[in-house]
Amino acid sequence: MNNKSKKHMAARKTSKEYAEVHKMASPEKPSMISVKELTIIAFFTAITGILSQISITIPFTPVPISFGLVAVYLSGILLKPRHAIYSQVCYLTLGATGVPVFSNFRGGIGALFGPTGGYLLTYPVMAWIVAMALNSRKSQQADRKQGKGTVLLKSGIAILIAHTVLYLGGTAWLSITTGNTFHGALALAVLPFIPMDILKILFCIFCIVPIRSRLIASNLLVLDYKQPVFSKEK
Repeated sequence: MNNKSKKHMAARKTSKEYAEVHKMASPEKPSMISVKELTIIAFFTAITGILSQISITIPFTPVPISFGLVAVYLSGILLKPRHAIYSQVCYLTLGATGVPVFSNFRGGIGALFGPTGGYLLTYPVMAWIVAMALNSRKSQQADRKQGKGTVLLKSGIAILIAHTVLYLGGTAWLSITTGNTFHGALALAVLPFIPMDILKILFCIFCIVPIRSRLIASNLLVLDYKQPVFSKEK
């Protein structure tokens, strides 16, 4: 065997050894959800169902004021994006199968096709928008550089975008199911809820988001990234 062949074989061996070491150092994460993750998802599904029962009926509109939205934002603020989606999809699935988890203890597939169905169907999207803004890997890396003020700003923008999706979905679906014009549905589906929704949004931004930051800094909330977003300086 000549020197050229020996060098080629040595290079291949070194490359193979490097690949094995790299694989051991960075193992692939399993695609299956762990029992702990399932428990967390189920917890936020339950919270959404519980808070949805805190609702206020308004006489002139079929849409109640529901505090289930706080739970939707809570899942987006505290969970990773896919877990946030799963928690709300599970909530909708439970309701569609007849479990009375929707507002006023309603359940059944009819609730999703009724006047309020447009709101309910936006829940997974809303949770995903907020979770992507706060808890995705790129967002976490950016937060380490930019600080806490940026987190509040990002959460505010994300929640406003998510709420816009809620209003659009709810208004469009209400217009279809009731036969109202879009403007008429807007008066029933959006305008009566703005004052209370502002309070909900402010509560989520200025109460839940700071609590999230403290939980992460204390390692009580772990999002499976390498280090806390706000680590204490030594």
